[in-house]
Amino acid sequence: MNIIIRLREKYAALLTDKQIPLMQSRIKILAYGLILMMALLSLIIINSLIRADYATSMRLSVSVITMCTAQYFLIEKGKWRMSAHLFLLSLCSIIWTNLLLYNFGINLVSLQLSLIIISASFYTLGKNWGIIYSLANVLPIVIHLLITRSQHGKITVTPLQLHDNSFMLALIVNFGILITMHYEFFKSFFKSHYKERELNTKLQSALQEAQEATRLRSDFLSSMSHELRTPLHAVIGLINILSVENPRKDQEENLAILRFSAENLLALINDTLDFSKMNEDKIILNKSPFNLNLLLQNILASFKPKAETRGIDLRLNIDFENAPLHIIGDQTRLTQILNNLISNAVKFTDQTGIVEISISTKTRDEDEVTLLFTIKDSGIGIPKNKQSIIFEPFLQANNNITKRYGGTGLGLAIVKRLIKLHESELILQSEENIGSAFSFELRYKLTPTSTPQENSPAVTTVISSISNLNILIAEDNIINIMLLKKILDQWNCNYSLSKNGKEALDMVKTGAFDVVLMDIHMPVMDGFEASRQIRELPDVNISKIKIIALTASSDVDIQQSFSYTYLDDYLTKPFSSQLLKEKLEAVVQQQSGK
Repeated sequence: MNIIIRLREKYAALLTDKQIPLMQSRIKILAYGLILMMALLSLIIINSLIRADYATSMRLSVSVITMCTAQYFLIEKGKWRMSAHLFLLSLCSIIWTNLLLYNFGINLVSLQLSLIIISASFYTLGKNWGIIYSLANVLPIVIHLLITRSQHGKITVTPLQLHDNSFMLALIVNFGILITMHYEFFKSFFKSHYKERELNTKLQSALQEAQEATRLRSDFLSSMSHELRTPLHAVIGLINILSVENPRKDQEENLAILRFSAENLLALINDTLDFSKMNEDKIILNKSPFNLNLLLQNILASFKPKAETRGIDLRLNIDFENAPLHIIGDQTRLTQILNNLISNAVKFTDQTGIVEISISTKTRDEDEVTLLFTIKDSGIGIPKNKQSIIFEPFLQANNNITKRYGGTGLGLAIVKRLIKLHESELILQSEENIGSAFSFELRYKLTPTSTPQENSPAVTTVISSISNLNILIAEDNIINIMLLKKILDQWNCNYSLSKNGKEALDMVKTGAFDVVLMDIHMPVMDGFEASRQIRELPDVNISKIKIIALTASSDVDIQQSFSYTYLDDYLTKPFSSQLLKEKLEAVVQQQSGK
């Protein structure tokens, strides 16, 4: 009794250890099949001994011993594959010895055993072993039929067999084994199918939760971006205004520190938001014409003061210097790529070092040009074993770099993804303490040479022209209103104020304005809805008024949310007064061109 209890406990533990339904069914098929078959063969052996059929009892005894060994490997050792092989071999031996030792050939029990071997081999050992064991017992039966032709293609049950208790018992038990095997296998199949459906349901639920979490994160970052940009707009704007009001030398130093800190904070906000949007594949490249020479000169000018302060020789080498290159592409994203790479080059280059920006023409035809951009420095370089991780977000070559030079580790990750959006690849060549070179190729469509209006008119004419504009400021934030008033007062502009989109719409209907500086997020009626209703006004002269959106949202959010059917242009806060002046100049030029 203790042995039976111990075997039952081991069997239960074996099933518990195998959590997969198919594995549990394989163990059950083997356990039930071995028990039933050993019981059947034991009864036949006893019956054979009674009839003095010692040959049958001997060969079946060998099969029983083999099956006992199989049961031992299954229950005691947990080796179900070994157990399955021994079980199937013992059954095959019964068929083979039947064919060799008896002259009545193939009977119904032999076919049952063949079906048991075929089913058990596929269910327990899989496809390959199933084929092997199937052939191992089917081929001998077929060969025997072809050689003997003793049954003329018929399977018979003789009267002697009907009166043989062993034969009838084997017939019944074999049917029981076949039914048990199929029942267990298909029970595991349906159980697996149910678990799969349950798992799919959980996966769908988890996916929805992940998507919702991603959406909430995106909304949170967009909201935080807006809330942080708004006060930064005031800080940077007032710094710029104070800088042109003849500050003292000590005040200039303080303003420079303030500007540096504010711009670093803005860069951090932009990088974090851009990286988040890139993870969601929400950044789309905008294509518009621009002067590459002018863009490169502006970028160079923005880094010159910092480079000179650090004693770094900042150089720009282009092979189209004497022939301005006008291309169609995403000027903002190219600027972002170059700014990140040049900023890193200047940051990681010590005094008296060299930072070289090179742009060369790889191929050019009538419609397209392929340019090779290279930013090379003589800085600290990057060790070979760290060159792969620096493109991963939030990672730098080592912690000392973060402590000494600062930064979030997002710059190169963003650059790599932006270049990938351009269907290109960022290539790094670097040697520690020697320097680094980042290069990439971009292909652009060419545009006809720009018109002379690209050249800035005389300052006196521009200021005089802007001062003739009637400007409507639609803004609800008091600090932003104060800042806009200070900026516009520098140019003696005529302006009026409205605190929400509804007021702006009512004031535009008077026809007294040339341009609207429209904040997007306002109470009562937001700037987007106000712009839409302005465009639907029946008076064509009023509905065509120039609308420049002012928003603290990111460029990506603007691309997703704003319809350029309603807006002529936009400025993202914080923006420079120079950029606002250029937008207003463009309005004046368009009006004078009519």
